[in-house]
Formats: sequence, C-alpha cells, structure tokens
Amino acid sequence: MVVPLEVLKEASLTLACSSNAVALTGSGISVGSGIPTFRGPDGLWSRVDPDKFTLSYFFEKPYDWWQMIQELIIPFLRVKPAPSHKALARLEQAGILKGIITQNIDGLHQKAGSINVVELHGNINKLKCPVCKAEYNAKPFLLKLKKGIIPACENCGSILKPAAVLFDEPIPRDAYIKAVQLSLAADVMLVIGTSLAVEPAASLPIKAFERGAKLIVINILETPIDDLAYHVLRGPSDEILPKLVSITKNIKDKTRCKNFNQ
Repeated sequence: MVVPLEVLKEASLTLACSSNAVALTGSGISVGSGIPTFRGPDGLWSRVDPDKFTLSYFFEKPYDWWQMIQELIIPFLRVKPAPSHKALARLEQAGILKGIITQNIDGLHQKAGSINVVELHGNINKLKCPVCKAEYNAKPFLLKLKKGIIPACENCGSILKPAAVLFDEPIPRDAYIKAVQLSLAADVMLVIGTSLAVEPAASLPIKAFERGAKLIVINILETPIDDLAYHVLRGPSDEILPKLVSITKNIKDKTRCKNFNQ
C-alpha cells in the first residue's frame, strides 16, 4: 500500500495549517517496535486469555496471574521506539503537535522524546502497590520474575500490579479528563494505528470532529471514522508518518491555509 505523494502533500498542508494538532495512537503504532497488536490471529490475546487480564482475577489469584502475564510483560523491557514514535516526537518539537493521547502501555512515546503524553491505559513500565499505592520502576522486578520471584511491595509486602489499566479497572480520571480537553481543543487530530474498538478512546475523535477538528486517519485497515475523516492514509504508520512529518515541517508557503476552516 503506497499513499500517493499528492495525498500526502494535502494531508501535510492540513497539518501545517493547524494551530492545535493532537494525536490519538493505538497498538498499531508500536508494531514496528516488535510489539504485536492485541487483536487478530497473531495478537497478544491469541496467547494470553483476555478474560484473565482483569483486576478481579489479579486479586483472586495474584501468583497465577503473574505467571500467566510473563509472556506479555517481559518483552516490553527490550522494545525501542519505532519510526512512527520518533516522527511524532519531531512534530511536537517543531511546535505543530500539542499532545499525544495513547491507548498504549509501552511508554514508547516518551522514550522517543515526546513530552505531552496522556496515557489512557497507564504504563506497564511501572508497578504500583494496590494497598499502600507505592510506585516502582518495573524493570528490576520483572527481571526477578524470570526467576520465579513475584513482585512484592518493599513497603508493605503486598503483591504489586502493573500501573497499566486491567479489564474491569477504571481509566485514570485525570488522564481521561486531559484526553477529553485535548480532543475538544484540537483543530486537527491524527488518529494512528487504532481500531477504535475500545471506549473511551473510540469516542475521542468523534468529540474532536463535532467541535470542528479535521481528522487524519492513518491505518492499515478501515476504521469506523473513515467516512468522517478529512484525509485517510491507508498503510503502515512507519511508512506514512515519517514522510507526512517531513513534508509538514518543510512547508513554508501556507497561502492555502486561508481555506483551512472552510
């Protein structure tokens, strides 16, 4: 799938003409980092039972839960940002992108250099005590997990859980409020690598659109908002996004921006 250059140029102009662009990202943006998507025949849920990736199962059988989750969590220790993450960081550094809302728990946007990142589903690189609320860097505990040592709080001895949101666990309120604020203030929203199958993230582009934002969808597959999008760029984000950002940053003549709000 190759996006025609003229289509890329039109989308880049829309981005360059924006004054408050934001991005919403899903698991598709991290595929280039070696992290599989959650859904699909090769997704994480084909290897880990999603019905057990719950807060209730964690409290019911914490030792079993940690043994089950090893296959999912330990690979996160080795991942590095993909070209898509780096492209969004450059766009923020250029002053064009004002913030990123991500459904991902991998922390790769921050590793790439992005600053204003809202993590709707938390971050698996941190562990949190469900009792005393102490937080820890996950890496030392996960390395011990490979030896069969279950992560435990150094303060109270309780079994730690990842600071990622599990099924049947509420989204962090502060993160959701900030995500809504960014969406409502956006005049352009990049929607990248997300199937928009999970709420509340799925509704954020709709909120932005209803407030007048132009949507730029970058995805391999069709999404539920393609009909609302100002531009749909079909293909892998690692191929499309670096080109889009490079063209956007090089746009000097913005005379066509007078038509931006039409």
